[in-house]
Amino acid sequence: MKTILAAASAAALLLSPLPTLADEQGEEAQVMAVVDAFMAGLAAKDAEAMTALVTEDGYLALVRPMEDGDRTQSMLLTDAAGGIASIPSDIAEPTWDEVVMVEGPVAMVWAPYAFLVDGERSHCGIDIFTLMRVDGEWKIATVTYSHIEDQCPDMPV
Repeated sequence: MKTILAAASAAALLLSPLPTLADEQGEEAQVMAVVDAFMAGLAAKDAEAMTALVTEDGYLALVRPMEDGDRTQSMLLTDAAGGIASIPSDIAEPTWDEVVMVEGPVAMVWAPYAFLVDGERSHCGIDIFTLMRVDGEWKIATVTYSHIEDQCPDMPV
């Protein structure tokens, strides 16, 4: 009897759909596409494009090291998008060496970035995006970043 149960269990495992590397890479690509679209909206200062990619209660948090201690700030992503849209200068926030992690309906993207104002680096740091799959679509739930004004690494070409 134990042999029959073991054989049935093995057959069930072999016949059940297991996530493949292609599935995982597809999910990672979908997550990265949302982050890329959000960053394109940022560069275009398009609040509507950015907010379409975030959860209703998504928020932004930042930490800025200061001589007298770290300063933190947080706000709703919708409010942050409105503030970005009102910046009069040209802006961009290129990222590189992105690390994407997906586990079921949650994902995270970790990436170094440089914030450019009129083509000149203003500051740098690390962007961390957390995403959730909502009704079959990836949405940004949080953006957390560090704001470093000196000792920024060179951006890759």
